Order: sequence, then structure tokens, then C-alpha cells
Amino acid sequence: MKVTVFPSPLSGKVFVPTSKSIAQRVVACAVMAQGETRISHFPKSDDCQHALEIARSLGAVVRLDNEQWVIKGGYPFNFQSDIRQPKGVIFCGESGLAARMFSPIAALWHEEIVVEGSGTLVKRSMKTLEEWLPQLNVKVKLKDQCLPARIQGPIDGGKVLAEEVHSSQFVTGLMLAGAVTKKGIELEIEHVPSVGYVDTTIAVAKKFNVQIERLTTGFSVQGGQKYASRDIQVDGDWSGAAFLFVAAALCAEEGLLIQGLSTEIPQADQAILEVLKLARVRVEEEKNGYKVFASKIKGFQFDAADCPDLIPILAVLAVYGDEPSVIKGAKRLVDKESNRAKAIQHEWSKMGINTILRGDELKIYPKAIQSVHVHAHDDHRMAMSLAVMALGGATLTIHSAQAVSKSFPEFFDVIKSLGGRLE
Repeated sequence: MKVTVFPSPLSGKVFVPTSKSIAQRVVACAVMAQGETRISHFPKSDDCQHALEIARSLGAVVRLDNEQWVIKGGYPFNFQSDIRQPKGVIFCGESGLAARMFSPIAALWHEEIVVEGSGTLVKRSMKTLEEWLPQLNVKVKLKDQCLPARIQGPIDGGKVLAEEVHSSQFVTGLMLAGAVTKKGIELEIEHVPSVGYVDTTIAVAKKFNVQIERLTTGFSVQGGQKYASRDIQVDGDWSGAAFLFVAAALCAEEGLLIQGLSTEIPQADQAILEVLKLARVRVEEEKNGYKVFASKIKGFQFDAADCPDLIPILAVLAVYGDEPSVIKGAKRLVDKESNRAKAIQHEWSKMGINTILRGDELKIYPKAIQSVHVHAHDDHRMAMSLAVMALGGATLTIHSAQAVSKSFPEFFDVIKSLGGRLE
């Protein structure tokens, strides 16, 4: 699918989509919670639909009731007569979070469970599963350090020693599963990248009455805890909102009101507000949201190592600055839906933009963009970033634009509703 996006003024107000990151964590907790968890404002994104199917595959009963998803779980008190035993395969689509989070949870069961994926996910590294889970008496077999993963539990509690990890998503899965082991799990590790996403996990688990501790030497979760079912509403997505914030900073002369965001459960990508401040973007916090105005963008320097999902859209903002911008954290872009660092360099060069990638830093030199065909590399964040780039500068035809369905399927409809011209 290709979409052509034209330079366009934006105005009005918009509710952001709800967070797929929070929603998938809620599903994981609900699978292990006794009783029924009712989830409202559940995202329609591909990743979240796969999470529901994984819950079913692990034996939970999942149904839709008046626009609320209801999940009846109950590990390890599983499973009463109306709850099925797990299937032998869980399918994660292209969701890295689902694969890395649900693998330790799948290890709670005695049966061998195969974790599968599709698209770019089958090329992303899962070697941490082979390094960590065998320390807890789990058998793990990967294909060239990637999916499919064959996992044979049950997982024991205990201590996991780790030198490093390339994704915080493995920490999320290990801690969530560890809460229902007998011994609990302690992870000793010097550094976790994107640790803000683990803070999201800790906050979601707390909603289900499970406590996870963040230590100076890593993380710890006591065993024998019980996830308590509850009614929960998924918060707005700061990751998705970031694209709207930057679009407004480039195109909304009269202001764009962005609604539906909360700071109750921390999300690493709330850092977009910090970047906009550095870039001198006019943002007014109102009672019902944030009103963002088109502004003269100042070049900025920002370390995005703990919020790497922001880097593609920050690389757009930088193009419109008054001087070069430097974004740190580029090493975190390699193992995503695409190699985002290379994808940014390749696509930005098509538009006449000079970028320099040196070590962990991405430097971007501002310049008026050229009207060309660009490719999203089957990456939802690249697709949305390129669309915002076009809104502020020159007509772009974006190939593989359908990738937005992974996290923000309504993205192009939302842009149209705000005044964006698309074909």
C-alpha cells in the first residue's frame, strides 16, 4: 500500500489512540489473574489483537462484552473446567514485546510451547531467552538465536545473572512470570536499556496487586504473589501522540488540541514534551489536553537511549530546525521492525537531507526536503514519521504505508480529519 501525503495545515482536536504497550502488559497480567479482568479502551492495533490470541492460546477465556475485552485467567490455579489447557503454539505476529514478554510466562506451564512470529520479528534476536531461562531450569531452543522458540517449563524461581541485555522487554516478561513462581526471581544486571519501559511494567503489575522491585543491581520479584483480576482502562499512548505533537509543531498555526493522555502509568515516550521544550515549540497544557502550535523549531540535542521509539519522529523534527540537531541512543535502533538508524539515513538522503551516524549519535542537518517516493521499510514508526515529514515540507509518496496498522491503524484517517491532504 502506498499513500501520498501533501503539505497541509492542521487544526482542531484529536484523541490519541490508547497504549499498545500498556494494553499488552495488561493482557499478560490478566492471563495470570484469578477471576475476570475487564479491559476498556483496548487498542485495535495488530500487536494488541495478537496479545488477545496469545491469552487464548495459553488457556484463558477471552470474550468481547459491550466494547470491553474480558479475560478469565487464573494461573497457577488453572484451570477450572471452563478454562482450556494451553495450546502448543503461541503466535506473536510482528510484536517483539509479545514474543519477549510471553515467553517466560509460557515457561510457567509444564507443556512445551512454541513461540512463533512473522515478518521482521523472525529476524530479531531472542538469544537472551537462551541465556536467562535455562538458569531457571527451563529448556529453550531457538533457530539461529531467533524465533521460533521451543520452551519447556515449568520455570523455577531463583537468581538470574546477566552481563547485558539488548531489550528491556525480556526483563518485563521475567518479572511478570516470576511473581507466581514459588521462589520468586532476582535479576542481577548492571544496565538495562530503555529502563523506562520496565517502569511501565512495574506500574501495570501494581494495578494487579503484584509488587516488582527495582534494585541498584537489577530487579526482584517475590514469589507466591497472586494477580488480582480487576476492571482497567488503557491509558492514551504517548508513543502515538508524539507523531501528532510534531505534526502540530510543524503545521498547526492555530493550534492542535491533543487529548486522552495520562501520566498515571509512566510511559517512557512522555519525554516528547521535554524535546519539544528544547526545540522551543509552543505547548500549552490545558485541563483537557495539550494544545500545540506551529513554531520556529530550534535545533536540539537529546539523549533518547531510554525512549528509542521516539527517534524516528525526532529525526523529522530536526529537519525543520534552525541548526543541526544531535540525537543520542542510535544504537538502540538496530533491532527494531527495521534497522531504523539505516532506514532514517537512507530515506532522509532521498529527500536531500544530510545525516551523520557516528557511534551512538545521529546528527541531522536541516534543509528543505525534496518531493520524492520513500519507503517505510515495513515499519510503523517510519511510516508515520515520513507522513509527518510531508505535512510540514513537500509531497511524499510513502510505500509500505500499511505498516501503521501495527500500532496506530487509524493514523491516516486521523490526519485527514485534522485537515491533512492524502491520496
